[in-house]
Amino acid sequence: MELDHQTGPPPGTTGPGRPARVPLRPIALVLALIAAAAGVLGLATADDGLERRSAVVAGVPVEIARPARTTGRLPGVVIAHGLGASRQLMRGFADTLARRGYAVELVDLAGHGANTERLPGTGEGPAADARLDHDLDAAVGHLRALPWVDGGRIGLLGHSMGAAAVLRYAAAHAGIRATVAISQGAMAVPGSASRPRDLLLLAGGLEFPGYRDGAVAALRAAYSQGRAGVTYGDPQAGTARRAVLVGGVEHVSILFAPQTHREVASWFDAGFGRPAARGGVGLRPVRRAASAMLLHLAAVLSFGAIASALLGRMPPPGRERRPAPLPVALGVPALAVAVALPAMAVLPRNLLPLAVAGPLAGFFGVIGVAILLGLRLAGRTGGRSDGTRPATAAAAVVLAAWTVLSFAVPAQLGWAHAVPVGPRVWALVPVTACAALFFGGVEALCAGYGRRAATMIHAWTIAGALAGLCLAVLLGAAPPFVLLVAPLLAALLVWQGVQAAALRAVRAPAWLTAVVGGVLLGWPLAVTMPIG
Repeated sequence: MELDHQTGPPPGTTGPGRPARVPLRPIALVLALIAAAAGVLGLATADDGLERRSAVVAGVPVEIARPARTTGRLPGVVIAHGLGASRQLMRGFADTLARRGYAVELVDLAGHGANTERLPGTGEGPAADARLDHDLDAAVGHLRALPWVDGGRIGLLGHSMGAAAVLRYAAAHAGIRATVAISQGAMAVPGSASRPRDLLLLAGGLEFPGYRDGAVAALRAAYSQGRAGVTYGDPQAGTARRAVLVGGVEHVSILFAPQTHREVASWFDAGFGRPAARGGVGLRPVRRAASAMLLHLAAVLSFGAIASALLGRMPPPGRERRPAPLPVALGVPALAVAVALPAMAVLPRNLLPLAVAGPLAGFFGVIGVAILLGLRLAGRTGGRSDGTRPATAAAAVVLAAWTVLSFAVPAQLGWAHAVPVGPRVWALVPVTACAALFFGGVEALCAGYGRRAATMIHAWTIAGALAGLCLAVLLGAAPPFVLLVAPLLAALLVWQGVQAAALRAVRAPAWLTAVVGGVLLGWPLAVTMPIG
């Protein structure tokens, strides 16, 4: 098999007998403008009918949402996120419940979002339980004390780690009237149907079996013959318990499923003795997150035009570098992943103050170094370079800043805390450096190849890295949580694949592509992984 090298007329030109290419860049720009307009409109109208304010209570950042122009005292719900998330990911529930007449308080648990307190044990163990109990206690006490909240009608909702936390808290506090646990996994749940009161358990049909089994097991702890989809007990007596397996969703998408939001709203209505609203009233499970994703898409589609405007089409390097032979280009990444697996197992987990992020950054960094060393041993130094001109350096700064803003602004508004705080600020440097090493190795592999071949080699390398991470979990070299963030990693790697292709098209130097990729992968890892 022979892959295309960088020969022939420049892209976008035609030769004798060659058909003219479809002008993709104008089409991409039009689509980017449409996506950006829709995303901005969605976020601008997401708070219609709601009032929001933020506060810090006993060191715990919280955000309160309620219906605009409301009167009387409202029932309240405290919402807790999962490991590696933040209150932004749970805003869809605040939107749904506040529009149905609830006061909702979203909380950033220790080590997450704007909360700079350390989360012990990556969320597991007695110390972590005590820290999470403290945060929930602060949030519940604050919500209950608000003059427009009915302190006798307080409920809890949690996801994953947050689900386990609200289950423990509600079982220990009889004043919690109703609880919703989403994907809490396997954990001991009291056998009494009234501890906690009125418990709804949700899990996604596409989640790992432990999450689905955990929901049914928690139901059967009180009702031994209980079946999913059936409500047992009496909501007015506080003995109701129900488990639901939401079809077609996994660990994160369950948070945005309309069925999930209908079940949650109906459960709290029943538990608080409120008249049941029509099923679709107030449901906006995906408005914020989908609008943010449209802004991400707009950034991806417009990146090529921005890069071209800043860099033009740079002249070819003075000395063309020969591409690595195909067996080398495909074999070196596989060997690099094989080297990174044991390295990940021996890297100190506490090297950085961020749980999971350190081993992940080290894994990608080792792959990058191994690729560069492998190419050198094979006699291929790889990489595109014309030196560092001032204009190129300035373009690199602009493109890196654009990449950060493209991720951070929509994420902060729609689905994730994206502003570095506390130790995350300095941890950004080593995490980004490791990510840049990885993408530098990828570009060295692609050097000398044409657009299609380079795209194939890039895809092969990132697919191998993701497969290596999954294998690391199976071998015990990485925590199982890595599997839950694998979709985010895959999306970021594909995003960088598009940006790298755009930079290759204008012959940008390899170091510039590595820098842009480094901030794209490094920033989310540093700002979303918990402080531990």
